[in-house]
Amino acid sequence: MPKHACVALQVNDLTSSLTFYVDRLGFQLVESQPEADRAVILDPYDDPILLVGPAVEDVSAHLDEPRIVYKPGATLDFVQENLDARLAALTARGLTDIHQEQTEEGDRKLTITDPSHYTISFVQQRPPEKTLALYSRGGDDVAAALAGLAETDLDLTRAPEEWSIRQIVHHLAETDSMHLMIFASALAQSGSTFIRNPYDQDHWVETMAYRERAIEPSLALIKAIRQYLTQLFQYIPDHWDRYVLLKFANSESEGDKVTVGQLLDGLNWHFAEHCAEIHETRRIHNR
Repeated sequence: MPKHACVALQVNDLTSSLTFYVDRLGFQLVESQPEADRAVILDPYDDPILLVGPAVEDVSAHLDEPRIVYKPGATLDFVQENLDARLAALTARGLTDIHQEQTEEGDRKLTITDPSHYTISFVQQRPPEKTLALYSRGGDDVAAALAGLAETDLDLTRAPEEWSIRQIVHHLAETDSMHLMIFASALAQSGSTFIRNPYDQDHWVETMAYRERAIEPSLALIKAIRQYLTQLFQYIPDHWDRYVLLKFANSESEGDKVTVGQLLDGLNWHFAEHCAEIHETRRIHNR
């Protein structure tokens, strides 16, 4: 399998999943090893995704950093410059069960459910001004999602194997802190290489005591970082297109070009997904 794949989807049946992603969604097949119950496809960004069936016991062994493994029921978001073109392409491939909706932010969205119950979401790309506004208010959005919760409520989860509300908040703070210097490097030295250390988010959850710590410092950190960067963006007119070549320390590649605009958009969707998880946890427990 290609060593550069860092994202995996655990699927219930490899054959039906390949048919869905390649024939219906139009993802490109890179390599298939049915005897090993795994295959690699390219998503709309030309990034590799490893599909693994039930026979694969150690999924991470087939991935490069940051080794992200999704399980059935998760949602994968793909931002599209032209959502109408994506809809036409999906329809031409015979997909009929396409749900069209608008998010609370007014974004157009297409959602499809795959054979393993993943939700595949195609979302219209946001204009820069809206992306910046959403990023700037991210800390307030998290605070609003937590409003009215008691301290003991923070330890509620959506399911036994899912993160608690408290752990989600600490994860969001850690994510923002990790991105701070990536943003700063892109702004100060556009085109430079930024080397990241390996990151195992589940290891961080345990090692950094997410389960025990109070959330107030993490909430303050989120707001401080976003206020700091929002001010920087105001002083650097061409910030949107400045970029770094992002690579992991143990990777032999030259790194992937990532712009400030792409980082902002990715963080916004990341925050929105986790805020939705907090709201879902509250709904389940009537909080």
